Amino acid sequence: MAEGLWTAKVASLAEFSAYFDHLGGAVQARFEHEKGLLAPDLVSAQVAGHCGVCRRDSQFLLDRYFGIELADGTSLPNFRERLECGFCGLNTRMRAALQFLEEQEATAESRIYATEQMSKLFAALQARYPDLTGSEYLRDGTAPGRTNAAGIRHEDGTALTFADGSFDYILSFDVLEHIPDYMTALREIVRCLRPGGKLLLTVPFAIEEQAHVERARIENGEIVHILPPEYHGDILDDGGALCFRHFGWDICEDLVAAGFASSALHFYWSKRLALMGGWQFLIVAVKGAA
Repeated sequence: MAEGLWTAKVASLAEFSAYFDHLGGAVQARFEHEKGLLAPDLVSAQVAGHCGVCRRDSQFLLDRYFGIELADGTSLPNFRERLECGFCGLNTRMRAALQFLEEQEATAESRIYATEQMSKLFAALQARYPDLTGSEYLRDGTAPGRTNAAGIRHEDGTALTFADGSFDYILSFDVLEHIPDYMTALREIVRCLRPGGKLLLTVPFAIEEQAHVERARIENGEIVHILPPEYHGDILDDGGALCFRHFGWDICEDLVAAGFASSALHFYWSKRLALMGGWQFLIVAVKGAA
């Protein structure tokens, strides 16, 4: 078993406010630590830590790729997408997802579906969980539930081809924000989970907002932009994938409305495990027992 990943379980904006107050000066201390890891005159640096995936001490690459500009004009590295382990090559969010899945008692016998198939994370999952299915949203004419010539399976999140109760765990990391009808996608996930099954989810999150921040919507088959278009990296499209929303705390209520018995955000931060970057979290939603 890997070294434990400490998390704080928070299910509402009010609970988050209480958690913030509980942390007190630790929030600023974390921020100052992160600011000091990459000097302003450096493009990259090595950060010492312990990889919970490799289960050994490592040096983690930190650079300014995808850096984040702060309101005061200074910049921070994108810890979530960078800080890559020198051994396994996985960044912060990928390492956290793998370790967190293990701590949710996933085993080699677990039936798992991931809404990705062409990533480093999927390859790492595949090495640990033999009964793993992955997919991408293909645009090459491949029929839903089928694979293309490269062996990539096509699935539409709003109309999954799997039978009811097919999986013990479903993993969806930074995908839901690109689906206009996200509630249908959540109901499909519920359908495909066995009773007691779990969804592990990450999305762009407006941490101080109760309601979602809608950036775009579909009207009469056309995209209508509410805010300036925001595109995220897409392994299948150099133009990126349009982000329709940043989610707020209403996501917890949405998950229950979609059919989950419970949901909460699990925040994590660890200097030793090189899991940093402000408010990092995974959402866990549990399907009710039959």
